[in-house]
Amino acid sequence: MRSIVLLFFCINSLQLSGQSSSELKIANKYANSKQCDKAIEIYKTLEAKINILSYYSNYLKCLTAQEKYITAITLIKKVKKKYPNQAKYIADLGFVYKAKGDKIRAKNEWQKSIDALQSGRINQVTSLANSFSKNKEYNYLLKAYERGQELNPNYEFGFQLASALSSAGKTEQMIDTYLDLIEKKESHLNSVKIRLQNTLGRTKSSQDNYDLLSKKLLSRVQKNNNNALTELLIWLYIQSNEYNAAYIYTKALDKRLRENGERMFDLAYIAYENKAFKQSVKCYQYLIDLGVDNPFYVDAKISQVIVIGEELINREYTQKELLSLSNEYQSTIDELGKSKDLVYLMKDYARLKAYHLFEIESAINTLVECIDLLPESELQAECKLLLGDIYLIYNKEWDAIIQYSQVEKTFKENPIGHEAKFRRARVAYFQGQFDWAQAQLDVLKGSTTKLIANNAMQLSLLITDNMGLDTSALAMQMYAQAEWLIFQNKNDESYQLLDSMLTTFPGHTLSDEILYKQAEIELNEKNYTQAVKLYEKVATEFSFDILADDALFQWAEILEEKLNDTNKAQELYEKIVMEYSDSIFTVEARKRFRKLRGDQNGEL
Repeated sequence: MRSIVLLFFCINSLQLSGQSSSELKIANKYANSKQCDKAIEIYKTLEAKINILSYYSNYLKCLTAQEKYITAITLIKKVKKKYPNQAKYIADLGFVYKAKGDKIRAKNEWQKSIDALQSGRINQVTSLANSFSKNKEYNYLLKAYERGQELNPNYEFGFQLASALSSAGKTEQMIDTYLDLIEKKESHLNSVKIRLQNTLGRTKSSQDNYDLLSKKLLSRVQKNNNNALTELLIWLYIQSNEYNAAYIYTKALDKRLRENGERMFDLAYIAYENKAFKQSVKCYQYLIDLGVDNPFYVDAKISQVIVIGEELINREYTQKELLSLSNEYQSTIDELGKSKDLVYLMKDYARLKAYHLFEIESAINTLVECIDLLPESELQAECKLLLGDIYLIYNKEWDAIIQYSQVEKTFKENPIGHEAKFRRARVAYFQGQFDWAQAQLDVLKGSTTKLIANNAMQLSLLITDNMGLDTSALAMQMYAQAEWLIFQNKNDESYQLLDSMLTTFPGHTLSDEILYKQAEIELNEKNYTQAVKLYEKVATEFSFDILADDALFQWAEILEEKLNDTNKAQELYEKIVMEYSDSIFTVEARKRFRKLRGDQNGEL
């Protein structure tokens, strides 16, 4: 009989538990959807059935929202009595008093909660701090962590303190706390980097914050030569594109730690990637000066010449500078000797010869040497692609096709194989074999490499959109010939051919492409004012066509970067965002617009 009664009791308890759980879910659903009146009615019935903590937070939130302050205070006192060691419930009283408008009692309860913290109870500190953070009481959040650190000196609350200082708007103290963390333990460096980057860059005053960090870091580094702080200072200079300053401290750290240039080699590459060419060259020179026995000597010699070359061809240069650069390439090759390790430099030298010195035969010979020095590899394939391009410059299109086809066959499923296929299709386009080119381009539209797919799509659309008129085949052949001339660096001939097309085929669907291509020629020749006029013509007279947003962006970019007309540039960037929302330039245009407006974080 007792067994039956016990079984009945257990079954009944399980039924009640299941029912209570179902009611709790319904109440929480009401609370989360802000139907607090319905939620409160259910919560009232649950106290005798389930643990109060399972619904306490939502119940308290609803009572406060419904201004049922007396009931809320009664609820908190019940929980406090049951869990006297949890300081966060004392703070909850303060939050209710704050909602009620009684700021003095609120602050008193918050202070009581902080005074209630006990040594050795880390979770108690964290729980109280989370309550202050959730309720945006940042000064008390800070006090909670300060008291927690005081009570628990062997536990590190530094990161939480720094975060609290940031939330309280105490940037200078936050920076000091992060720097103290690094001085205590150098392994904190990477974590501090991430947090500083996320914190200091959020506001309009981010540059002021970085300046403050720089000043404080510099002061500490000069006092004690702390390695981790020096590394942080270098990182900060790199973030601010101050590569000369980064060089000075990288050099000091390299010598102090006897790193044999490894850190300097990394800095050289970062400067190069960010187009700080002169500073990159300076870093490589430091490595070269360490001597031929240094492990980075050969790579530094090779990289330095390549960087010098890129800096030169990205600005206006004299023939004398070009010849001096050629001598740099040749002397480096002579010193290090031709080998597979030097192929990257030799390939770059071949490009210089072909495209800037117009020494076509020499460029071809150099690339043939590169190909012979290498086993079958992607670098060898790159050499073959460049050799094919140079053959095209030299009007040896069939030799070019052979090089492209070899790469395509060897690397069928590889992006470089897709690139070879695209270049093979482009030769057919240059030759006026539009149907064959179109077939190859259709395959490449599905390439996993976005750039190749986009290039294939653009060329395919050009052919498709301009082959509808009776005269279009001839017009397309002339336009393709003009593009080939540009490829061969025969800009004047190409420009004249494009001009003749505007006269021969007035109103043709290629008209916007012709003007756009002429604008590109003017831009490459650094005739910025004339380029702007042509881009403007495309953007205004062909605003309905596919190149309108491209022309608008190019027009704006030249105004901003070359002609210093930032007001007009800002106007054009805004036009792209507002009228060409699907353009690939929209994101960059919005970014540049905000920068010119002086509000990078605002909405357009």
